[in-house]
Amino acid sequence: MKLLILTVSAGNGHNSMSAAVSNYVKENYKDAEIKQVDLFKDGDKTSKKKRANWMVNDGYFSLVKYFLNFANGQFERLKNRNINKKATTLRKNFISPARPYIEKVINEYQPDAVFCAHTFAGIIMTDLRKSGNENALKARVVTVVSDYDVAPYTELLTGVDYVITPTDDFDDVLIKKGFDISKRLSYGIPVQRKFSQHIDKLEARKEIGINLNKETIMIMSGMVGFGNIAKTILNFNKCKTDFQIVCVCGKNEKLKKQLEKLKEKGVIKKDIYIFGFVTNVDVIMSASDVLIGKIGGVAIAEAFNKHLPIIANKELPFQEYDNMVFLKERNACEYISKNKYAYKVVDEFFQNKEKLEKMRQSIEVIRKPNASKDIGDLLYNGKIN
Repeated sequence: MKLLILTVSAGNGHNSMSAAVSNYVKENYKDAEIKQVDLFKDGDKTSKKKRANWMVNDGYFSLVKYFLNFANGQFERLKNRNINKKATTLRKNFISPARPYIEKVINEYQPDAVFCAHTFAGIIMTDLRKSGNENALKARVVTVVSDYDVAPYTELLTGVDYVITPTDDFDDVLIKKGFDISKRLSYGIPVQRKFSQHIDKLEARKEIGINLNKETIMIMSGMVGFGNIAKTILNFNKCKTDFQIVCVCGKNEKLKKQLEKLKEKGVIKKDIYIFGFVTNVDVIMSASDVLIGKIGGVAIAEAFNKHLPIIANKELPFQEYDNMVFLKERNACEYISKNKYAYKVVDEFFQNKEKLEKMRQSIEVIRKPNASKDIGDLLYNGKIN
């Protein structure tokens, strides 16, 4: 069995989903051969592909970092676009540069199944099938909605065999966009198996070297560091609740140095542990009582698989804002509307145990800890009734 995984490096969520599915298939189907391709980084380095790669990586992060309100406004406009109109700009900038190489891979590799970890990949596979490409037609093609919202241009990938969603609440939208709901499977967002494995809270705290007996807030900055994290942490000085902070700065060296300087000066009154890029996010989540940060679909799935409630930062790009709205409507997250109110949100969170328990119950309804397994089995075996 040959599995082809099509991904895009934008952020790390799509690659993370790809790795989760790939690892499950490798571990459970020894005869499976797996090939992973980045739409824009692999193959011929044409000027159009280089430009597309820049746009979905550096260009995207610059846009949402410096022009967030404008970017979100454009995103809302795209969500409401006339789905019957040709997506000329999208095809010119992203689909056309990537399609020739993907078609070449499809013809040479002749996969039995294709996992599309990004909307663009699903569009390309739909186009290849419509063009009559035999190798695209014979493969089982599965795509994934990786947020708690349906992205713009999803109507262009209706040629896939199955669309995986994190919930069945999107059926009306998918029908409007031309999907056959029998192709929709609400398996969830795939993440690495370690996020579904239980680790004792005290053991996790011991492993990462923090106080064993204090309630713990985990903060993840992401690659851009939305929401002025340093200001939010300083606002926690007003909290009546005693807790400790674990801040994972990732590759954001500027934030890490800023926090280390504030800690050294004694400006941060709460106990704080500052980490850069780490590979044990699952352990830190197990050690924590609440997560504060950006909320992309993969980050939500990881946290929820660890039964970890979320408080969203106030500055959220694109689908992350829609993720927050979806979860808050279902009592599955809290939201910091302004940095100056962050301490109130946290105090209420820790002091109102009944509210916290209800949030955990909401998380149990939403979480899909078997997503990687279910998707991997679907790719290998087909739909199992």
